[in-house]
Amino acid sequence: MDYTLDSRFRGNDKWGVMKTVKVLWGATDLGTPHFSGDLLWKTGFRAPDGFFLVEIGGATTLLLSPLEIGRAKKEAAADRVLLFDRFLKRGEAQTHGLIRFLKAQKIREVIVPHAFPHGIGRTLGEVFKVCDGGHSLYPERARKSKKEIAEITAAQRACEDALSVAVAFLRACTIKKDRVYDGSRIITSEIIRRIIDDVLWRKGYLASGTIVACGVQAADPHRMGNGPITARQPIVMDIFPVSLTTHYWADMTRTFFKGEPSGDFARMYEAVAGAQETAIKMIRPGADGGAVHRAAAEYLTSHGFPTRIASGHAKLERGYDRWEEYLAMLGKKLLHVHLSENDGSADQHLPPGSAPRSTTDWPKHVAKLKTTGYDGTITLEVFSPDKEYLFVSRDLLRKWWAEG
Repeated sequence: MDYTLDSRFRGNDKWGVMKTVKVLWGATDLGTPHFSGDLLWKTGFRAPDGFFLVEIGGATTLLLSPLEIGRAKKEAAADRVLLFDRFLKRGEAQTHGLIRFLKAQKIREVIVPHAFPHGIGRTLGEVFKVCDGGHSLYPERARKSKKEIAEITAAQRACEDALSVAVAFLRACTIKKDRVYDGSRIITSEIIRRIIDDVLWRKGYLASGTIVACGVQAADPHRMGNGPITARQPIVMDIFPVSLTTHYWADMTRTFFKGEPSGDFARMYEAVAGAQETAIKMIRPGADGGAVHRAAAEYLTSHGFPTRIASGHAKLERGYDRWEEYLAMLGKKLLHVHLSENDGSADQHLPPGSAPRSTTDWPKHVAKLKTTGYDGTITLEVFSPDKEYLFVSRDLLRKWWAEG
């Protein structure tokens, strides 16, 4: 078997001999654990099994298995579609075939996305210099075409339709004491979620993890919600379906009450509306999203509704660490805590204690939190593809809590 490239690949000026290439690996069908949005956007080709894309000098090659190559030649947007087997010896992993392909092009450096599979990247790193290309190798994806906007709009309309059906159902229900009933049936988060998800499925969208959270559950971020709906309590509905045909998403969140809300909830609504207006006034091309977020959070805090305690935000909001201020302000009202590290310049979501220029005394921070009597959830906002950092952060937090 010949593992070198024929003259079509060496002689074409579009390909040339480049020292640096972009490499993607993943699947492009819905629900696969190694889904790659970059791959789907670049190729328009849907496949449940992983395949490679190599971009050299603006020209793209797809390397696929025999199972997918026939369809890819008809459907994929690529300059070349090649059978992986021609670069492989019997029993070898596909990465070794990719290495042969790249060597034939005299490649020295490979650019991969930040979330590229570690095992493949490590094998490539034994032969080439592997560089982190960031979250996406195609940042131009952020600017949507008219067709993409239409798909996103259609998904959003489906969201609105599903929500309307759920709200109409809830409106027709009755209140008996603090419970909500449909006839003799007690209405639960699960029942409303099923209504929303069923409408979306009939419209060609998959809803997974739809949130219908009532009362205290509504204050716990991304909690799906369970159990009976309570009258006169906030009901958060958060819907984020994906199209089964195009894979474009929508996302919308609304809060409802069944029955007249109490004065405290009315005050909360007014504070949220004011915070939203504050943020909207700041929106313009080039606006700093972090500054907009902080302004909205400051508005809520000043009206008696601190959003949460997030150690990273507490350090950034006024140029000094407000952790103890927030603890004193909230006291027993504290419902949720997020922990992460930064060096004071940006919300970097680093493991606690890892920022070289950090002045945070983490054992003291955790001890102060413990003195409030807090017994709720602590979320570690450690954003890294390497789970080891999360485990180390967890173990340190347990240590600091035990010593506090």
